Amino acid sequence: MKRFKIIILALILALFVAGVSYSNSNVNLSIGTASLGGNFFTMGAVIAEVIINKTDFRAVAQATGGSAVNVDMVNDREIDLAICQASAISAAVRGLEQYAGAPVKDVRTLVNWNATPVHIMVRRSVGATNVTDLANSRIECITPGDGIEISTKMILNAVGMSFDGAKIEYSGNRVQSASRFKTGGVDAIFDATGLGAAWITDIIGNGSTFELLSLTDEQIEKIAASAPEMRKMVIPAGTYAGQENEVVTVGNWTTLISHMSMNDDVAYTVTKTICENKEDLVQGHNFFRDLDAENIIGACVAPIHPGAKRYYLETGNPKILEFFKDN
Repeated sequence: MKRFKIIILALILALFVAGVSYSNSNVNLSIGTASLGGNFFTMGAVIAEVIINKTDFRAVAQATGGSAVNVDMVNDREIDLAICQASAISAAVRGLEQYAGAPVKDVRTLVNWNATPVHIMVRRSVGATNVTDLANSRIECITPGDGIEISTKMILNAVGMSFDGAKIEYSGNRVQSASRFKTGGVDAIFDATGLGAAWITDIIGNGSTFELLSLTDEQIEKIAASAPEMRKMVIPAGTYAGQENEVVTVGNWTTLISHMSMNDDVAYTVTKTICENKEDLVQGHNFFRDLDAENIIGACVAPIHPGAKRYYLETGNPKILEFFKDN
């Protein structure tokens, strides 16, 4: 009997030590981003730094093929967290595009930030005044399955153009895309990204060669009807060189996702750490300026992770509490 008690006590102690070890330092988080030349990688690195500095977790940003690839990697549990355009998440959870007939069911929402308007950037020499004028133009989509391709397909199909019939080209990454754009290799690109994105600013230069196209109200309505994650957004005049007027377009949120199996306490801590350290995040990347817990209201393409939901409820924000009454 004495030996039995000793064994039981040893097991209890082992479990206690394991629990303490887990909560203190045994959490290693990989964060899927996009190519090294894009904003997602920088934002992922900033998130990793804040998590490391503000918690006992370890975290590292990982370059990937972008939003759609990230959804698959999270769903397959190859990475722990991922930054994605909501349009890519929507296609996955709704079973659209490459997910037709096989919707992704295991990804969960943690945080929404950075309103990302779609920049329809075109070469001025094309003479386009409406997106439909690009029917015979060469359109860059970076990587097959990437969020840029999904956004481009969604917009073209919604406004009555055929994506499959368009002249779509893939460079593989933003660095090569920018080079091909500048040297005349392609004529247009549709990129959902934050205002003042460095790579778009670099391409537009002084505004003499490239410009941004606006969508009509009718086109925006058609796009929103087919893609509920999209809404009307405005790129203010003067955001880029040579842009004298505001550009009216559509956009969605940038979202951090995890797998549904992520430990609730880990998801809670990650969500809380990001939402409560906005100042540090903005210092690392200005795209975090839109970060707000209220962004979760009515903007969850994938279901909210229970751990993240616990944090949002703890904020006591009346709007958030009202939202979660039915969610």
